[in-house]
Amino acid sequence: MAAPAGLWQPSGMEAYLKARQGLIFGIGAVAVWLALGWPVLREYLAGGSVRGGPVADLWLVCFAIFGAALLAALAPKRRRELHWTLLGVQVAAVAAMANIVSWAGMSMFLTIVAWQVAMATTPGKALAWVAAQTLAVTLALAQALNPDLCWVIAKSIALQLLLVFTAHALRREEELARALTNSNRELRAAQSIIANTVRDEERLRISRELHDAWGHELTALGLQLEIASNVGEPRRANEHVLQAKTLARALLTKVRDVVSTLREAERCDLKEALASLAHSVPTPVIHVDVAPDVEVGADQAHVLVRCAQEAITNAVRHARATNLSLRVYAEQDGVRLVARDDGKARPQASVPGTGLLGMRERLEQLGGRLAIQVGEGRGFTVDAWLPARAPHTA
Repeated sequence: MAAPAGLWQPSGMEAYLKARQGLIFGIGAVAVWLALGWPVLREYLAGGSVRGGPVADLWLVCFAIFGAALLAALAPKRRRELHWTLLGVQVAAVAAMANIVSWAGMSMFLTIVAWQVAMATTPGKALAWVAAQTLAVTLALAQALNPDLCWVIAKSIALQLLLVFTAHALRREEELARALTNSNRELRAAQSIIANTVRDEERLRISRELHDAWGHELTALGLQLEIASNVGEPRRANEHVLQAKTLARALLTKVRDVVSTLREAERCDLKEALASLAHSVPTPVIHVDVAPDVEVGADQAHVLVRCAQEAITNAVRHARATNLSLRVYAEQDGVRLVARDDGKARPQASVPGTGLLGMRERLEQLGGRLAIQVGEGRGFTVDAWLPARAPHTA
């Protein structure tokens, strides 16, 4: 069923679940269509009568038209205008069947239409449609008033209203799930910003420590060596040299501490970064596999993470994938990242866009290369390779 204008369009796993939901409804709708028509079909085939009159061939034609319009409306790809036209054809077919066979049970076919309308528009418009289609079928039945007319019509209206509000509840649940997903994504983005802020503050603290502590001790070290070089008495000169050695050892210890802190700040855990990316995207499902022998520097890890981000973006926006595999493994001369989704990639998706060009430039800057594989039924594959050691740039 087509989504109404202005409503969110699902993708990935959500699109899969929505398609599955549509398939379940489609099977149920066809079953209800056959079940409701079977009493009349049975009498038609047996040459019997319904409500005291024979079943005309025209009723069978209208019944078949309703079924054909129903199946066409359940098709996954169709224009929105065509969808509403098919719903109108279904209502007209029900009214015609009710006019040919004056049986109030024909109004039960409207429940199938009511669900389709409710899933395609707002509750207010769906209720208006239900009122209009029920009135149309009631007028078609008015030519031959039956004792059970009001009772059957009332049951039909009740079932239609039930389906309308049930569909509204499902739509509301989808909207809440989408809002929760967006909030979760924003929260993870905020956490990333906070982490970057903490790192920046730590580096600022280290730079201040370099200036304050090292500056003072280097000045004191230079002063001791200056005094030692100008003192003529060997014993006093030796004392100042010993003090200079003590300052140098203390300074060397601080250098090692600061360097260790800097390395810790610049270290990039590739597996942890990819796992964080996987958790930040609800669909598609991302499977991360980083070989234990993979060793990369900070710059290489940064580029590989950016490549993974671009592959995830492509899977979400274009491929409509259900699963995405991120595999990183070491080779004899480098490290390779292979990102492969199971989406319905289109051939034109292989034309390099801004994201792919940026990915290729980052890899080539470190001496790496990028390969893209795309095709109908094969998904989209990003193959990024980096050398074991990045070349020195001028």
